Amino acid sequence: MHSNARANLPPEMAPLLIVALSGRALACSAQRGGYPVVVLDLYNDLDTRSYALRSQAIPAIDGGFDGAALLRMVEKLVSNDCPAVVGAGFEAATPLLEQLAAGRELCGNAAATIARVKDPRAFFALLDALDIPHPEVSFTAPANCEGWLAKEVGGNGGTHIRPAAQAALASAAHYYQRLIPGRSASVLFLANGHEARVIGFNEQLSAGGGADGLAYWYAGAINRIDLPAVIETEIGLKLDALVKATGLIGLNGLDFMMAGDTYQVLEVNPRPTATIDLHDEDFPSGLFHLHLQACRGRLPTYLPESNEVRAHAVVYTPQALTTPAWFRFPAWCSDLPEPGTHFSQPGPVCMVHSRGAAVNEVRRVLAQRQRMIENTILEEAA
Repeated sequence: MHSNARANLPPEMAPLLIVALSGRALACSAQRGGYPVVVLDLYNDLDTRSYALRSQAIPAIDGGFDGAALLRMVEKLVSNDCPAVVGAGFEAATPLLEQLAAGRELCGNAAATIARVKDPRAFFALLDALDIPHPEVSFTAPANCEGWLAKEVGGNGGTHIRPAAQAALASAAHYYQRLIPGRSASVLFLANGHEARVIGFNEQLSAGGGADGLAYWYAGAINRIDLPAVIETEIGLKLDALVKATGLIGLNGLDFMMAGDTYQVLEVNPRPTATIDLHDEDFPSGLFHLHLQACRGRLPTYLPESNEVRAHAVVYTPQALTTPAWFRFPAWCSDLPEPGTHFSQPGPVCMVHSRGAAVNEVRRVLAQRQRMIENTILEEAA
């Protein structure tokens, strides 16, 4: 366990608990807003520790939380009434979220809300009722799997997506969604259960032609997107309807594909998404603060505009390896593992960042930095 006794935070303020697959972005935003936090996630990265009063890595089972271990850690580290802020990791573990939330304020969507929007039958029926376009879905295997994806119910981060022909390899429940052409995008928004406020639109970056198992994993995003006005207006209106119908609160994300002046919704992520990285600095008190306010029913009346382009990309290892003990990650990296960390299977090593005034230059620098880290760790492992 890590304890940060030197955290420059108000001593009179009680800490909040952050639980997520990765809590770094939320913890960073919390520190900007002056909120002391205790962080439990799968990695307990070096920079996460610097933002937290205390932090600890949760044991993992099949890429998710060891629920029993998580609850024991919570009982040991924080009081029974410590408010909890949750990120990714509970989409397929809503009973665990109910146990975590028992007796404490949950700053985020309730387990029942998450279960509803992550239930593909209920979610796509709701989209139809709200006249929100989406790709064709099926709950039985298509006769011809060509052009279809299989998605595990309650999946997150793209790790649950595979070509439909490979669905038989998955043990979890899944549904099928038509693969459609276009640009992959998302919108980060605040909600108070009745209406939404758009924080920003993002273009999702492609994982490219790497290892097959990583093809659909979250690869990163860029916060400046050439979005047709008709799509921006339409999505803003539909978000209000979606929030009113589902009761979503706090920070959430909506993934969609767009082609020309049309869009189709893929899924809702009912919790703060990784793209808070790309917008947090636009808000003096941080998006963590606005998330708490929205969960308590208050939405901002004014949202600042920024012309700075920001992007991040995940560096994945496609194989088992150990990060070099001598290597120190550059300042433009985050989610930093300790030197000499061993990765027993494919997974995220760190995240690289780029910023500037021009989209193409930010993209170029981001790709260069990503290759630099990949080459360093992969050459060392060879």
